[in-house]
Amino acid sequence: MGARAYEVVWGPLLRGKFGALADEIAMPWFWARVHDRTAQLGYLRGGFQRLYDRLAERIAQAGGELRFGTEVREIHSDPNGGLLVETAAGDTITAERVVSTLAVRLTCRLTPELPGEYRSRHEWGTAYGAHCLVLALDRPLTQSYWMNVNDPGYPFMALVEHTNYMDRADYGGRHLVYLGNYRPMDDPLLRTPTPEVVAQFAPHLARINPAFRPEWVTDAWSFGAPFAQPIVTADYRDHIPPFETPVPGLWVASMFQVYPHDRGQNYSIELAERLVARLAP
Repeated sequence: MGARAYEVVWGPLLRGKFGALADEIAMPWFWARVHDRTAQLGYLRGGFQRLYDRLAERIAQAGGELRFGTEVREIHSDPNGGLLVETAAGDTITAERVVSTLAVRLTCRLTPELPGEYRSRHEWGTAYGAHCLVLALDRPLTQSYWMNVNDPGYPFMALVEHTNYMDRADYGGRHLVYLGNYRPMDDPLLRTPTPEVVAQFAPHLARINPAFRPEWVTDAWSFGAPFAQPIVTADYRDHIPPFETPVPGLWVASMFQVYPHDRGQNYSIELAERLVARLAP
């Protein structure tokens, strides 16, 4: 598309998402972002929580047990076969197989038996955290659903006015705006209290809509998620782990493995389907 298109569109987007690491991003990742996009867009009415709730129901119906809020401290082999999972509560769970959906480095931290060769190859790389500020407004901010912010100086890289896509009646009549970012794990923004984030972002909303006033904001929530965006460098593919690890019965499935695609619910589901096909008898 030429140098000018890169300067105006793609360069600012790459720098907005990856900051100082933008020049290290592999082009297969970029290709997948553009190649797999279409003019069609779908949304699960009521949000993805409906999918998660239904999944939990089906697990329970099949005899599974869900332990929310349970911290895993260690995974190790059972001398009698299978694996033992130690929890922070002092419980020990015996399992024939364990699937870890954590970042690979966290799985390695929890599993001392993973050999050094595995660690040196797969306990690798850098990831950014995701930050999202959600605002409830008493009126529309823009007429757009999704706005990429290419201009320098903004503290967010995407503005998504969700209720320009889904009817605000589904959300109690509120106008919902998401302001999204990817930041290094040590970035203070990931731990900044919500009122301070709103104060930082509000002047920039007025740059987009000069009529905006902070009084439009009726509620706000901010979220920071670690290890949300792997930094996909040129040698990234060489470090992607297979589903099965050297520890018998231990499997891994995480966003690290959806390459060349980017993080997303659809790729998570596709990854799970491939894993289940391997695990099924």
